[in-house]
Amino acid sequence: MDRERLFSEIVAAKPGEGDVVYVERRGEDYSLRVTPPEVGLDAGSDVFPDVWVYWTGVWPQAGSERQRLVFDDLLAEMESMGGGSPDRCRWSLDDPWPHLHH
Repeated sequence: MDRERLFSEIVAAKPGEGDVVYVERRGEDYSLRVTPPEVGLDAGSDVFPDVWVYWTGVWPQAGSERQRLVFDDLLAEMESMGGGSPDRCRWSLDDPWPHLHH
């Protein structure tokens, strides 16, 4: 599915507290699985995706501008984990604990 359909599918799924949202991308094609916390999540393929992310949380209310913001942030985080940019605040190995935003 494309990015806009992915957004529509997440909105329609209405993830609730404890639900696990799994999104993956292969090329320009996205896949989605939403499972309740008591159900195991099977990745479902022997072929690794280009990028993937798990997310848990309560999806924002229907019609809320926050829905698009949460979605865009989720995909930005997913892409950054695959080497995309911008870097999403990864700390350097020589930055001592605790990590602080500057």
